[in-house]
Amino acid sequence: MIRRRSRLDRLEDDVLDESRPLAPILRQVIALGGHANSAPLRAWALRELQGYEGTEGPIPDYRKITVPLVMDGFDGRFQFTEQPVSMFDLPDFAREELGNELRLGQGAGQIESLLAGPPDETVRMSPPMAAELAQFMNQNSSRRVLRLYWTVHRSALEGVLDQIRTRLVQLVGELRAAMPQGQQEPTQSQVAQALQNISIVTGDNSPVTVTAPIAVAQGGGHAHAGVATPNRQGSRWTRVLKALWPSRR
Repeated sequence: MIRRRSRLDRLEDDVLDESRPLAPILRQVIALGGHANSAPLRAWALRELQGYEGTEGPIPDYRKITVPLVMDGFDGRFQFTEQPVSMFDLPDFAREELGNELRLGQGAGQIESLLAGPPDETVRMSPPMAAELAQFMNQNSSRRVLRLYWTVHRSALEGVLDQIRTRLVQLVGELRAAMPQGQQEPTQSQVAQALQNISIVTGDNSPVTVTAPIAVAQGGGHAHAGVATPNRQGSRWTRVLKALWPSRR
């Protein structure tokens, strides 16, 4: 008698196939969490699928990457491109939020779509209100900043996706270890044990807490993407808005 392939069997095959995109795999995890009655597993997979932008939970450490914040513009007759932005270039009210740390809040599918360009391409990711900040930086200055953005190499994005896939592989491995031979579907307690063993902490507004260093290389071309502002940072960016438009206080 041929044993019917379980959800975990299919998940294992897909997550080990690195040619498979992560979005459909994460949907499988949501379904698996539903059958196992595991709200934490569903919550984590849904956040990785839909992204952390607009949520109250902080972005996991492995989604924080160190990349250069740069600017394009003119200084007199001199045109500059990808000139590094120092802390002193930024207005004081934006220094807390802007710098060389980029928090990738996009869903896994969105991050994968940024890798669709040529292999040597870098991705330009604009911070929130980049145009307004550039306008503010141009006040009382001979320099004219036209664009403000992070330059992100493909390797950094691939590193974030690799961290997500590694967590998924660990999830499968921990479930296999917890399930006795012949068991088809994991129980709620087995899923909870697996999540604890792979340092996935998900509960009420609590996302994964995993730290992983990601190297960033230099590249030739560019793609473009924006970075939205998570709700948890709203109060800080309210101060930015007030500084940009004092009359709206």
